[in-house]
Amino acid sequence: MGDPQLQIGMKFRDFDQFKAAVRNYGIKNRYVMNFRPNDSTRCKAICTRGCPFYLWASLMTRGVSTVQIKSGHLKHECAKEHKNRHVNAMWIARKYMEQLRADPSWKLSGIMQAVKLNQNVEISRLTAYRAKSIALREIDGDEATQMASLYDYRLELLKTHPGSTVKFRCDDGIFEAMYVCLAPLRAGFLSGCRRVICVDGCFLKGVYGGQLLSAVGVDANNCSYPMAWAVVNKENKYNWSWFLQLLGEDLNIENSHGWAFVSDRQKV
Repeated sequence: MGDPQLQIGMKFRDFDQFKAAVRNYGIKNRYVMNFRPNDSTRCKAICTRGCPFYLWASLMTRGVSTVQIKSGHLKHECAKEHKNRHVNAMWIARKYMEQLRADPSWKLSGIMQAVKLNQNVEISRLTAYRAKSIALREIDGDEATQMASLYDYRLELLKTHPGSTVKFRCDDGIFEAMYVCLAPLRAGFLSGCRRVICVDGCFLKGVYGGQLLSAVGVDANNCSYPMAWAVVNKENKYNWSWFLQLLGEDLNIENSHGWAFVSDRQKV
């Protein structure tokens, strides 16, 4: 599909695969293709420059989705294109998905240069931005979809880490906070870490925002040891009290004797 060699008699799974192959052929050879007519039983690919090139494809038999190229003229008599509308944001995102997965900070100028060198097509900065956004959304996941799967996430954590504490707090069905303390981390802290707990919070960037509250210990090698964290709607006394109360129940802290808490405090 990266460099299809189209021939009369070729078969495709369906019309979508046929049109994808024609688009890839156009991108590879720097031609822009149109599909007319284009319906559920037939599809004709033609060159936008009006040259004799065409491919006529239709269903092999009625009731079967397999598509075959029945006839065509496979030679172009027009000049090649330097701008190709088939090289859109969705196509670029799929083409360079793995590069963006390896380097999410890939600059827009780098994407534009890669498309120009590899495809001989110039794209705008806006197209590169949209392609990167689509790819990162596919890699990281959509935030709305992830928020809708929080209860499934809780069940999966309890299944894979028995004895863990995963709690939600809602107000009239609206999500407000989530607390997580995994059983292996809790057991490791109680059995081999010093009785020192560092607490802090930071902003969360994204559609929903909020704050991330965390509690981190110190192990025998003076390294950070995460214990528990919570996602809350905002940083205030009520949310900190809720977080520390659950942390105290998990660590069996009945009084402050023998424990040290460290916080940056700042202005509050």
